[in-house]
Amino acid sequence: MQQAPTNNSQMRTAAIVTIVVIIGLLLLGRFVTGMMGNSNDTTPTTSDTINNTNSGNTQLNPQNNTTNNTTDTSKLGPVVAAQNIDRDNCAVDATTSFDDNDPIYVVLEDSQLAKGTSMFARMYKDGTAIEDTRELVAEEDYNNTCVSFVFEPTDRAEVWDAGNYEVEFYINGNAYQSTSFQIR
Repeated sequence: MQQAPTNNSQMRTAAIVTIVVIIGLLLLGRFVTGMMGNSNDTTPTTSDTINNTNSGNTQLNPQNNTTNNTTDTSKLGPVVAAQNIDRDNCAVDATTSFDDNDPIYVVLEDSQLAKGTSMFARMYKDGTAIEDTRELVAEEDYNNTCVSFVFEPTDRAEVWDAGNYEVEFYINGNAYQSTSFQIR
């Protein structure tokens, strides 16, 4: 004759489920923290997104390997600097001049990206490279897409140094196009 599950068995099951959930939350927190960068860093931070305007926001996964080393630039739009982005990650208020505490959105507009396309942006100040974003790889084909990176001062470096800046997009490891702007 089988015994009905005891209260002890139910408590053990609940404890195991709770532990699994806590571990999952810790791993998710670690992943999100890795995506957002280290807040103790004194360099500007970046945030990277790609959007297919036909299907809503999609975060790309950063990867170190590049499987697609060719670039058909006829399917890529212009690179612009802007004060903000819209819900589709496309540029709003394109400009060539920023205040020293502004976030700087740099956007690859209206582009088609094939699955496996890798990209990152490199920021220069007065001709000297100062920061690269993480490399992103498209997990699927995208049409009518805006890819945006945002460069922001960090907690310790609360403002940008005045000067001439440029951000260049790299597609599959090749320089594609850049945009220049000033910080006053």
